[in-house]
Parts: sequence; structure tokens; C-alpha cells
Amino acid sequence: MSIKLSLRWSYRAEKVHDMPKDLFILLQAIVDNGSLRAAASEVGVSYRHAWGMLQQWHKHFSYPLAELRRGRGQGASLTKFGEKLLWEYQRLAARLEPELESLASELSSELAALINNGPQNTLRIVASHGLVIASLRELAQKVCDLSMDIQFQGSLDSLLQYKSGRYDMAGFHLPEGKRGKGVLPRIRRLINSETDTLVYALRRQQGLMLAPKNPKDIQSLTDLVRADIQFINRQRNSGSRVTLDAMLQQAGLDSEEIKGYADEEFTHSAVAAIVASGVADCGFGLEAAAAQFNLAFIPLNWESYWFVLPSKQVDSGVMQQFIALLGSNEFTQSVVHLPGYDTKRSGTLVVPDKDLLVLL
Repeated sequence: MSIKLSLRWSYRAEKVHDMPKDLFILLQAIVDNGSLRAAASEVGVSYRHAWGMLQQWHKHFSYPLAELRRGRGQGASLTKFGEKLLWEYQRLAARLEPELESLASELSSELAALINNGPQNTLRIVASHGLVIASLRELAQKVCDLSMDIQFQGSLDSLLQYKSGRYDMAGFHLPEGKRGKGVLPRIRRLINSETDTLVYALRRQQGLMLAPKNPKDIQSLTDLVRADIQFINRQRNSGSRVTLDAMLQQAGLDSEEIKGYADEEFTHSAVAAIVASGVADCGFGLEAAAAQFNLAFIPLNWESYWFVLPSKQVDSGVMQQFIALLGSNEFTQSVVHLPGYDTKRSGTLVVPDKDLLVLL
């Protein structure tokens, strides 16, 4: 059983009008293509239908969402009102969807237990959020009929929850190589090399997410302390926040000099949405999230994503299914379309050494 929860927008005037998801998809397609005809083709509707949708919501709001320039090839663009509507939709979706995914996962497990007169053999996972990790539950059920309850928290909080015994495994990430050495001490105290086993999930490219065409000419971390740069950060104890702090320290930069360092979002996509909306000039996160919002991106480092689980549980049926899933072609195909991901070693089991240097 797989329950899905989703956001629904509505507009109330004399009566309530539900705002279809297709409207926001069309607005984004107009941004991407600069033409209503091309946008309609991309969305899979007729030009007449797309034009009618814009006119319908123009009437509801008494304000146009897009400007259609007359003449062949003259194109289309969003009005300031249309831009604001689209960016707020994307920002709220990026902020709230991880929480909805966690609630849906928990509800699915509870309902399945009632139907089956007892708890299912469900894998309980707490993990740092990511585009790929968020899709694991649905992929697991589709590929191997594996039931998973995934709750999303930051990397360090996920490891703390795992260490408390509340979950079967935890997902976390940290930068590779020298940059990871600054993060490793905080990870090391939460993993027991004698009783835990690690499963390699994937590699991800991290860096600076910037407004399209990089109008502020940001080139590196040192630009973040400029007075004209507004930053948006990740929450405390997230893997990305820990990584950024380590990189700032290595570069000799003071976080207190970064305008917006205290402003926080809880996912890579939420950070990207804030940058796309123009509220911030820059954020730190995944290349895939930057691409999701058509942002400019400066790569800074690769990071590895891992799962930790009790060594005594490695040979259990559900764990073997999970490990096989990570190493499967289906998992690779679910990732291959996303920029900044590498799955060459996915599904590899690693017994950690005492210093956890294998993580680097």
C-alpha cells in the first residue's frame, strides 16, 4: 500500500476555485520556452487549451498571468504577478513536500498493518532528504514489493535517531576527500565500527546555486561575504550545513559576515526555489536542485550518500532486498536523468574501519 499526500491550491472570491497543477506546469513551460505554442506542446495540450487556461485565471484574478506578444514568433513571458505565483508555488512545494512524504510513508505503514491484522515487515528508515531518496519508497514497492517507512531529517539528526534504536537504518552524506575530514569527527561519534555496516548509495555534486546567468558574478565561496550578496542557508544539523561550515572554516571565512546565513530552509529544492524567486542571490546545495529551477551552478565538491545499518541485520530478508535495490538497473535508471549524480558503486557493502576513513 502506498498513500500519496499532495498540496492543493485554491482561490476564493465569490466562490472557491481549485487551481490545477497543470496551470503551474504551463507557467514554468512558458518561462522555459518563451512561447505559448512551444509551452503548450511541451505540456501536451493544444495552443487553444493553454490560451484558454491563461484567460480563465486572468478573469479569476482580474490580472494577467502572462503577456502574449502579437505576431509570428513574438513569444510570451510571465507578468510579475505570474512570476510571483509560480515561484511561491514552487517554494512552498519544495518546503512542504518532504514533510508530506514522511507523513504519507507513516500512514501507509499504519494502514497496511490494520489491513494485515498486524505490522508488515516494513523497513524503517530515517534519512537526509534528496530528490532520489524521496523516490525510494515508491521504487521499492514497484520493483521488489518492499515496504518502507521513510522519515526525513538532517544527516546528523538522522544518525542520532538511528543510534537511539528507533529506526532500522539511517541515510546521511558527507563530502569526499580532504573536505570530508572537517565533517568526519561529527559523523564518527554516531557510527559504531564494531556493530554497524555501511551501504554506499550514490555520489552527488554540490556547489553554489545562483540566479540564471549569474548576474552578481559570484565565482567562489569568498564572494558570499560581499555586502551585495544575499544568501539562503540550510538548517542546522543538515549534512549540507555541516559541509558548508567546514568549507567556510577551511577557506578562513567568517559565517557572521555572510548576509542571510541565519535564514534557513529544509531541503535543497527549497533553497533553489528561494534563489529562483529572487529573494536570495545564492544558496549551497545539489546540482540537480539547481537544474530543477533552471539556476546557474558552480560545482564545489562531490559528496557520497550512505546508509548505516546494524551488521547483525545485513542478512535479513528486507535488508537484502534493500541492498539489491540500490545495486539494481531500476535504481540506476531512476537517477540517470538527473545532473550531478553517479551510481557506479551503488549497493556496495562496506565494513567501516575504526576511523571511518572509508567514508572519504
